[in-house]
Amino acid sequence: MMDGFFGNAPSDSSPETAGESSSSRNSLTPNEGTRDSPPDAYIAKVDNGQIKKRGRKGHSKSRTGCFNCKRARIKCKENRPSCDYCAHRGLQCEWPEIQINQVGIVIRNPLPEIAIPANPGSTLPVFTMQDFRFFQHFINSAYPHHPIGNDWVWTHDVPSMACDYDFLLHSMLALSASDLASDANEDRDLMTISISHRIKSIESLNKAVASGIKSWQQGNAMIATCFALLFQSVLMNDGLSEYISFLRGIIAVGMQMGQRNMKFIFTKLWGEEQRLARSSELDNAPLINNELVSKACRSLEKMFPLCRTKTEIGMYGLLLSMARSLVTSSKEAYLGLGKVYQMFMMMPHDDFRQFIDPNNDVCQLLQAHFVAMQFIMTPISKVEWGRRTSPSEKQIFGKSGSWLETLHKGIPRHMREYYEWTLWVERENCAGALCNGNWG
Repeated sequence: MMDGFFGNAPSDSSPETAGESSSSRNSLTPNEGTRDSPPDAYIAKVDNGQIKKRGRKGHSKSRTGCFNCKRARIKCKENRPSCDYCAHRGLQCEWPEIQINQVGIVIRNPLPEIAIPANPGSTLPVFTMQDFRFFQHFINSAYPHHPIGNDWVWTHDVPSMACDYDFLLHSMLALSASDLASDANEDRDLMTISISHRIKSIESLNKAVASGIKSWQQGNAMIATCFALLFQSVLMNDGLSEYISFLRGIIAVGMQMGQRNMKFIFTKLWGEEQRLARSSELDNAPLINNELVSKACRSLEKMFPLCRTKTEIGMYGLLLSMARSLVTSSKEAYLGLGKVYQMFMMMPHDDFRQFIDPNNDVCQLLQAHFVAMQFIMTPISKVEWGRRTSPSEKQIFGKSGSWLETLHKGIPRHMREYYEWTLWVERENCAGALCNGNWG
C-alpha cells in the first residue's frame, strides 16, 4: 500500500561489510562433538617388567547430556526418551529445554508457558517462545518492502540492532504477529498480542525521541521502528491516521540525523532515487482499466466545490492529477502517488491534525479517495516488491480494505452522494472482484 517516495542516503553498511559484522555478532560457536570414551581399562608395562592394570580413564566432557548425568558427572549416552543411566536407575530423564546453534533454535520438550530472558541476568524484557516465532517470521517474510531495495538491511542489520533497542524489537514482533493474525487459520489472539507489542514499542520510542537521538545506530533503529509500525498500521482497521503519523515520524528522525551528518543504514531513503528505484519495471506496468479510471476521475471532479482550505485543495489536486495520469501512463500515476506521500510528510502540524480529524467531513472524504485510488493501482505498485514474492491482490485488499470500512462508518447524509465511488470500491473489494477485473 506504500508508494515509492524515499530516496538515496549515505550508507555505513554494504552487503559485504554488513554480512561480515552481522555474522561476527550473532553466530554462536557450535558445541564440539563428544569423543567416544576409551575402554574401561587398559594394560601397560612398568620399569620392572611387571604388568600393572590401570584404572578407568576419565571420559571426555558431554555438554548436551541430561541433568542426572551432569549431576553424577558421567558421560550421558543421550538415548531418547531416557538415557541408559536414568533407565537403569529408574530416574526421570530430563533435558535442557533449549540448545542454540548457528542454524537457529532447537526446542526439546517445549513448554507453552516457558519464557526466556533476552539476556540472562539482565533487566531486559522477558520474551516467550511465541515471540521467537514472531522474530523468525519477520526475518523470513514479514519485514517491510520499503525503502525499496533494502532487503539485506531488513534481514541482517535491523535484527542485529534489535537487541539494543527494545522499541525496535517490539515493533518487529508487532508487525510479524499482525501479519500472522491476518491468516484465517491462525489463532485469533495473535492480534491482541500484536497490539500489546505495538503499545510497548510506541511508549519506548516516545521516551527515546524525547531524550534526543544519541547515535547514528539509535537514529536508524528509530527509522526502522517507524517503518515497522507503519506497515503494521496497514493491517489495522483504524490504522490510516497512525499510518500517516509514522510517515511523518520517518522524515522527522531523518531530518535530525541529516542535520548532524549521521549515517543511514538504509539506502535510497528519500529523494528522486527511491521514486525511480523500479523505473524499468514501471515502464512496463499495465494500464488500469479505462472504466475504472473514469469512475475515479468523475468522483473526484464532483467533490471539488467542497474543498476550501489550502490543505484540502492541495490534496484534491494531487489525487485528481494522479487519477488522470492513469489514462495514459501508469508510471506517471505512480510518481504522482509519491507526491501525495510527500505532502503527508511535509504538512504543517496544525494542517495534519485538521486532515486526520474524524469530524472534518471533507478531509475524511479525501482520505477515502486516497485509499480507493491505491486499491485500483495495486497492479502498478506490485513492482515495488522486486524479486521478493509479493502478496496477491486479494491478500492486500483483504488487509487494508478495513480502512474503507472504517471511513464509511457514519457518513453524514449530506455527504453520501460523494462517497458513491468509494462505497462501490469497498463492495467490489468484499466480493473479490477488484482482484480478477470482473467489477460491475
